Amino acid sequence: MPYKILIADDEPDTLDLCSKILKKEGYEVFTAKDGLEAMAMIRENPFNLLLLDIKMPGKNGMEVLDEATAIGLDTVMITAYSSVETAVEAMKKGAKDYLAKPFEASGIRSVVEKVVSQQRLLSTEGCLTEGTEGFEVFVGSAPAMQELYRMIETIAGADCNILIEGESGTGKELAARTIHKKSLRNDGPFIPINCGAIPETLLESELFGHTKGAFTGAVESKKGLFEAASNGTLFFDEIAEMSPALQVKLLRVLQDREIRPVGGTEIKKVDVRIVAATNKELSKEAAEGNFRDDLFYRLSVVSIRIPPLRERKDDIPALVHHFINKYNKLYSREVSGATGQVMKSLKEYHWPGNVRELENVIERAVILEKGKMIT
Repeated sequence: MPYKILIADDEPDTLDLCSKILKKEGYEVFTAKDGLEAMAMIRENPFNLLLLDIKMPGKNGMEVLDEATAIGLDTVMITAYSSVETAVEAMKKGAKDYLAKPFEASGIRSVVEKVVSQQRLLSTEGCLTEGTEGFEVFVGSAPAMQELYRMIETIAGADCNILIEGESGTGKELAARTIHKKSLRNDGPFIPINCGAIPETLLESELFGHTKGAFTGAVESKKGLFEAASNGTLFFDEIAEMSPALQVKLLRVLQDREIRPVGGTEIKKVDVRIVAATNKELSKEAAEGNFRDDLFYRLSVVSIRIPPLRERKDDIPALVHHFINKYNKLYSREVSGATGQVMKSLKEYHWPGNVRELENVIERAVILEKGKMIT
């Protein structure tokens, strides 16, 4: 079943650019030229993702966002008015992320891939499992998962920095969101940023903000994410990809709890919890000189590891059942399970793509199976 994306923007050039980029990635793309058309389309058609401009005639993006959120449609905001305040407000109302004009193909691909990954993980690994109080998304009861649940419960209330390590597809950001929701900062914002997806110069401005005229294109002052995440959690995804220069500046923030915007002289106090994640072994990166060891120790006051699927194969039957139910509903099928031989083969496979790969296999099997059992 194709992944359907609706792009709503009143600028033809933006619609054309986004459409071409996403079609090349294999997505089925639809467009709306204003808010009213977008609202009509999402009411009548099932989409997997909405890319939504904030400023449009008829209905503005925030009004359409309310409608999209009400029907459970994941949304990424598009804006030429890249104030952190507007983006954070949209995220508080349910938007998953935002794109600031002008953007490049890599930026569009990165944001869309992130949301797609989150959607897949939410159907499997989100946060914790049925039968464990407070954990509603992770599927599984293997010892490694039980230990993860206990660790998250223990550390969530402690207002310390946390490092989450795990392979791609194991649910690091979702674990971070759970920690935030269970923390004393749960009324504050949770703001993620991918350190590997943003150039160093732009990342510095995004984190610390900038003053008017600080650099070419800085036509107005802008708050950074440290300020936007005040009283909440700032999540650094792929922290190992952060440049050495920015590592130094992050270390100073962790030590002094204050920032200075790019181009500015005013020192500002910040109150934010830092959660970082990496798919690398950060202690090894630090030992080899690829990451500052002093920053590593500051970030890893507490460390948790998300286990890969190959380390919790006893959870595979529960995951298979979960996915069969999901795709039976989605495709109006009546598959009741998998044969013993199929289950044996699934448990013997090493699953380099983790739960996401397993989900793809079961989705395809449900679509193609003509009988009651996957064979």
